[in-house]
Amino acid sequence: MVANDPRRLPPAAQLAVEQFSMVFGMDEGQSDAQAALGVAWAPGRVNLIGEHTDYNEGFVLPLAVDRVVAFAGRMRSDGHVRLWSRQFQELAEIELEGLPATFGAQAARLPAWARYVLAVLGELKAADLALQGFNAVLHGDVPLGGGMSSSAALEVATAWAASLFSDGRFAIGKGAAASTTLAPLEVARLCQRAEHLASGVRCGILDQAASCLGRPGHALLLDCRSLDFRYLPFESDEVALLVADTHVRRELAASAYNERRQQCEEAVRLLAAQLQAEAEAGERAVKPQITALRDVTPELFTRYACRLPEVLRRRAGYVVAENARVLEVAHLLERGEVEAVGPYLWRTHAGLRDEYEVSCLELDVLVEIARRVEGVLGARMMGGGFGGCTINLVRNTAIEQLTEAILSEYPRQTGRQASVEVCRAAGGPGALYLPA
Repeated sequence: MVANDPRRLPPAAQLAVEQFSMVFGMDEGQSDAQAALGVAWAPGRVNLIGEHTDYNEGFVLPLAVDRVVAFAGRMRSDGHVRLWSRQFQELAEIELEGLPATFGAQAARLPAWARYVLAVLGELKAADLALQGFNAVLHGDVPLGGGMSSSAALEVATAWAASLFSDGRFAIGKGAAASTTLAPLEVARLCQRAEHLASGVRCGILDQAASCLGRPGHALLLDCRSLDFRYLPFESDEVALLVADTHVRRELAASAYNERRQQCEEAVRLLAAQLQAEAEAGERAVKPQITALRDVTPELFTRYACRLPEVLRRRAGYVVAENARVLEVAHLLERGEVEAVGPYLWRTHAGLRDEYEVSCLELDVLVEIARRVEGVLGARMMGGGFGGCTINLVRNTAIEQLTEAILSEYPRQTGRQASVEVCRAAGGPGALYLPA
């Protein structure tokens, strides 16, 4: 999507624009014909419900939020990419020539944030897309490491920026006039692969899909196996989403995250083997096909849970129950019953804390503070775990009381400071050229 209305710029994008001339001026790598200033951005997300279900081929229910990562830049006449991070106050330089083969060598000398950009550019090159160099200031207001998917926002924004600065050789979205056009979900899959490369975390597609597909006033019900999706209304004059940040930076404990994924895969293997043995022995007329925990119904799990080792039983039990919760919440949103979603959030947090074991003291403290405030309908930890944010479904009349409780009680109980923001369901990525 390319437009030319600067009034559409998110605040983070506007800050990147304002700093561009101070950082780069008229760089010698650009010609007069390439001097138009372009802006591209992509949103972070909150996940209403459906945590750790995406890599189990299950269901998720995220929504894009009004916090973005943005590039403001100009095309170059060569294959060089120069990036200045306003947040990290660092310069990074990337060579398009040789990608993706040079990914490892280039990643070794880049700061961590720039590796995500490099990985996306490498995946675009691997898809045989023609890229052009550019200079850009990079800025974002998605909390870093807070469970609102700053990395996916960066990845998706990189793809939109690369398209904007490709001199029309490839584009993203319907109606784009280019020789090659990528659908948003193709971009999500590409950015998911980039995340695996850049972080070493075998994440599912939740974060990238939510960033690519955001729609104002709506949540996104996504089937992570088929990638079918539909939008569900998420608007209420009475209720808001409040995100509370523990300021515990998990850096997504890649080893623990990957361990959970391996445990789920092992539970699937054991359950499938058990069903196969029963079918061969004639004890079951029809053998259910189990290739992921998504295939395990609550009834089937109840029957076979006792045959799993305790740790796998807890991990799989959480995922099976969470998939069911997602579908139940989707039905509530279809009926406009936003307030009825609250109890499901409490249950999800209990499962993440006790069965999946990815919470931490600070997250638990925030949830318990919320539980004691009248008007809070539900709260839970959000994201991969081990730190980050909680999401709170709150009546508007209780926002101030919950904020005050968090800002006073959280430091007293943890010795840390928290921050609180109200988020709204927002649109997906965008790109435009500013008028001269």
